[in-house]
Amino acid sequence: MSPPDLGVLAIHKRASNWIQRLREISGVLTRFGFGSVMQLIGLERFLPARWQGLQDTGQAAVDPAVRLRLALEQMGVTAIKLGQALGARTDILPLEYARELRKLQEEVPPVSFEAARAMVESELGEALDTLFLEFDAKPVASASLSQVHRAVTRAGEVVAVKVQRPGIETQVETDLDILVRLARRAEHYSDWVRSQNIASMAQDFARQLMEELNFLTEARATEQLRENLVEDERATAPRVYWSLTRRRVITFEYIEGIRLDDYEALDEAGVDRRALADAFAELMLTQIFYEGYFHADPHPGNLRYTADEKIAFLDCGNVGSMGRRMRDSFIRLLMAVLDRDAQGVFDQVIVIGTISEATNLQDLESDMEKLISHYGQRMSSSGQLGEMLEEIMGIVFEHRIRMPSIFPQLTRSLAVTEGVCVGLNPDFDFEQAAQTTSRLVYRDWFSPAHLIGEVADALRTLRRYSLRLPRQLSNVLAQGLAGGITLKINPVGLEKPLHRMDAMANRISFALVVAAIILSSAIIFTSERLAVEAGGTAQVLSIVYVVAGVVLGAWLLYS
Repeated sequence: MSPPDLGVLAIHKRASNWIQRLREISGVLTRFGFGSVMQLIGLERFLPARWQGLQDTGQAAVDPAVRLRLALEQMGVTAIKLGQALGARTDILPLEYARELRKLQEEVPPVSFEAARAMVESELGEALDTLFLEFDAKPVASASLSQVHRAVTRAGEVVAVKVQRPGIETQVETDLDILVRLARRAEHYSDWVRSQNIASMAQDFARQLMEELNFLTEARATEQLRENLVEDERATAPRVYWSLTRRRVITFEYIEGIRLDDYEALDEAGVDRRALADAFAELMLTQIFYEGYFHADPHPGNLRYTADEKIAFLDCGNVGSMGRRMRDSFIRLLMAVLDRDAQGVFDQVIVIGTISEATNLQDLESDMEKLISHYGQRMSSSGQLGEMLEEIMGIVFEHRIRMPSIFPQLTRSLAVTEGVCVGLNPDFDFEQAAQTTSRLVYRDWFSPAHLIGEVADALRTLRRYSLRLPRQLSNVLAQGLAGGITLKINPVGLEKPLHRMDAMANRISFALVVAAIILSSAIIFTSERLAVEAGGTAQVLSIVYVVAGVVLGAWLLYS
């Protein structure tokens, strides 16, 4: 007897885990009143028996947005991460849902010290005692994907060691596979899902989450942010210890300080909270508008005020990056918002976004004017710029306009920044700070030195393409002479007309067959020769043909 094929067994086990996990997800959706989602995409076989009855468990009276948050919490790590990501996407989710999903928390108990120790030793390839002089058994922080331990290196430096939770990668991979497959399937059943390109968004989310599980990505992002801040005496980011960093373990400089929402501790330390709010706002706006590389999750838990009077940016795994063109578009949009220019906001949304067939531009323009008018000539209170940007993204969602993924990330980052600043100083004018920084950026972009540099870059690009052009034309002509050029035509919007034409052709063919049957029955019935040779059989056959022709003809008319 031959031994079992281990590869086949592994595939079978993976498929079994996949089906079991899908059933778990279906069960959670059912308990919170979303079982019909699985039915709509043709996967009701994974729902519990009598699932419609199970939905009536007292959840019906709860707000749908709250039920969605509770369901995601029940589904585990990947679903919580998905909910947190969707909380920033007011361009694809109603505003009330997005705000509810931002309440999702990653409160999970830490793994045992033995499990963390095994992970560190496996990744770094040496015993823990060899790598560190000290390594605290109790973590200083614990999240859904990892936990952080304080340690001391052999050189005596205090560090923070971030350790990935054992087994989390396999669990997340299974969930992401299910998510992407469900998104693709949903596109076949819903025009709206297809118009929003949800499957592509699911793939992007899967890629980003897998990158988050690769701690080398976070290490590079932290180092980049640290380099960008090195000349600014007001801020810093942790140093990365590359010799003690791998894919599942990352070692940072341990930075102690006061959280920016611990107002009592800040006051006791004699910190000028107004000046701190000004500095933090300027730092974030500089990252976004000047560097184009910014901390995308600057909530107080990721910020510390250090003993040497610096703002430290921690947990740099979630960063945003954009080029000059994207920054220019966002600044134009922001300036239109700050100037209460409804037409300017409308124009920038059209330039930046992708319009769908369902978009009514007149209604969009009217809604933008109503929103700008609602907020008046000046912000009525602190904390409304971020709210206004989010409402603009909400209008974009209602009118089926798809924005680049960086824009929800930007608006969310600005909203969080404004919240931190207003917490430090209730009278903080974030609008004025944003307006000042954006105008300074524009002034720098249109300075003579900058314009000369741009012209020089354009000339270099033109030279590079002009040198390539003769060879490219020669290649195209050579392919044409050899018959190697293929013209591909992809008709757009012809699916429904072609389907109608196909149905019409089928009906015409069917009508001809029905007519032939009726005509044949008439010929048989009136033929004297057949009546003599076949006797009563011919009459019976003609009657059968007539009945068949009438039935088929009636069905054709009905259809």
